[in-house]
Amino acid sequence: MSKIILAFLGVILIITSVYTSKMIINSKSTIRKAPPKVVKTVYVDTVSNSTIPIIIPANGNLIAKRRVEIYSEVQGIFKPASKLFKQGEKYKKNEIFITINNTEYYSSVQSAKSNLYNSIVAIMADLRLDFPDVYSKWEAYIKSFDLNNTTPKLPVMSSEKENYFVTGRGIVSNYYSVKKLRATIV
Repeated sequence: MSKIILAFLGVILIITSVYTSKMIINSKSTIRKAPPKVVKTVYVDTVSNSTIPIIIPANGNLIAKRRVEIYSEVQGIFKPASKLFKQGEKYKKNEIFITINNTEYYSSVQSAKSNLYNSIVAIMADLRLDFPDVYSKWEAYIKSFDLNNTTPKLPVMSSEKENYFVTGRGIVSNYYSVKKLRATIV
């Protein structure tokens, strides 16, 4: 019995919902109105060509577009130039902006040359006794050595014993340290 009552209520509910939906659909029959025409007015002005300056006020920090970093390969004392060497300073092409007094560095190069010369002179007596056949070329090298000019190349070592003897006394390393110091001064 309860099934029959539930079925009957279900049918009534469906019929009521269909009737209500038709009523809602039929009640919404509104006619749309056409939008009103709006006439826009345009103002016209004659133009004359001229230059107009562009002024943009701005505040803040600037960063250089083409930034250059400078490193000194030579030790020395900084000498001031005609302009202050500071950030943002403008320089013209071929204008000197830094001068470095390198006399202290030049003195260290001369000292290294002197140490090389002294170490070669110190082995000359041993070369005369142990290697008499190569003594003459080392003696010629000592005579051609000038502290004010560039350091001449070491003589070519003809034997392995001579090479071990000269290298063992630190002459080759002294020679290349002089060359390294000299390369940065030129």
